[in-house]
Amino acid sequence: MLSWLIHFLLQIVPTLLILGVLIAIHELGHFIACRLSGVGVQKFSIGFGPELFSFQGKRTRYSLSLIPIGGFVKPQGETEEDVKTRGKGEVEGDYLSAIVWRRIFIVVSGVAMNYLFAYLIFVMVLCMGRSITSAKIGKMIDGYPAQKSGLMLGDVVTRLNGKSVKDWQDLTFQLSKINTKQIEFSVRRSEEIKTIMVEPIYEQAPDMFGTKKQMPRVGILPSSESVAIEKLKFPQATIEAARITANLAGLTYEALFRLFTGRMSIKSLSGPIVIVKMAGDVVKLGVDAVLQFTALLSISLAVINLLPIPALDGGHLVFLLIEWIFRRPVSIPVQERITTYGFYLLMVLMVVVFYNDLINVGVVEKLKHLFMMLKPS
Repeated sequence: MLSWLIHFLLQIVPTLLILGVLIAIHELGHFIACRLSGVGVQKFSIGFGPELFSFQGKRTRYSLSLIPIGGFVKPQGETEEDVKTRGKGEVEGDYLSAIVWRRIFIVVSGVAMNYLFAYLIFVMVLCMGRSITSAKIGKMIDGYPAQKSGLMLGDVVTRLNGKSVKDWQDLTFQLSKINTKQIEFSVRRSEEIKTIMVEPIYEQAPDMFGTKKQMPRVGILPSSESVAIEKLKFPQATIEAARITANLAGLTYEALFRLFTGRMSIKSLSGPIVIVKMAGDVVKLGVDAVLQFTALLSISLAVINLLPIPALDGGHLVFLLIEWIFRRPVSIPVQERITTYGFYLLMVLMVVVFYNDLINVGVVEKLKHLFMMLKPS
């Protein structure tokens, strides 16, 4: 029992810490934007539900609440109901009194802060040094084209079809995008650069989005001695971090596009249970792995929050853009009705990802097995 409890804590504590930081960063973006826009903030909360800890500042109540799966910033005079309850009309410092572009700035600031936070993490990791696997060939698989192609153990792949290769991860990513009869490998061998043509075989396998497709296989594996620490100088790190952040955001949007167009199964969606498991696993890999995982979650949080679903920041942004374009706001009853539907949609998605998580970690199969055992013969 004690060992199970320790294992549970090692899994759940990192998750709560990471999500708590990301939520705080997101809400801090909204909070700073309110202050810069001259809008008062009544409450800044990390989490929902009963308050565990709180204190009253000069203008804002700060609180840490029981359910650590979200948070919110409540601007002054955010809704017409707030203004009516207060008993007087709109005043300076009310959210509704701010011109529309200031409200747009407030809404998008949380997402912008998550992107900025992820970017700064990657800058720090690149300056500190991160583990990478070089593109050095350490083994060839029997029966695959690499054995008879002219490639040799110890070769370091520098280019694929003329495109530069940074490391083994980049090599496998580029290979997955190739759909040609021959692949041009540029390799470094004893300080010489050699060009070798390899004719891959194509096998059906899932790509990074889980979609099965014909993938090229050449039959090479990395060297066990090719793991190194990559450190970049600050100017290089700022550029590379921007590239990494943009690529991860792009991949996330591509995954969502595939999902909504039916090219990716909804079964591939993951939720809090898988995040807990992944957080527990990355803690074992070291500080750089935890930081990169945190940055990835921060980007995912930014992407999801900007979706045009009424209950999210993206939904509020749509209403504000309509107000800006047509010079008048969407009526409150319409906003409330659409937001309610958006909330229901989010609840359905939460049920789906929760079920997917149970499948992915094997809980459903274990329950089925248990029910079969309990079933009378």
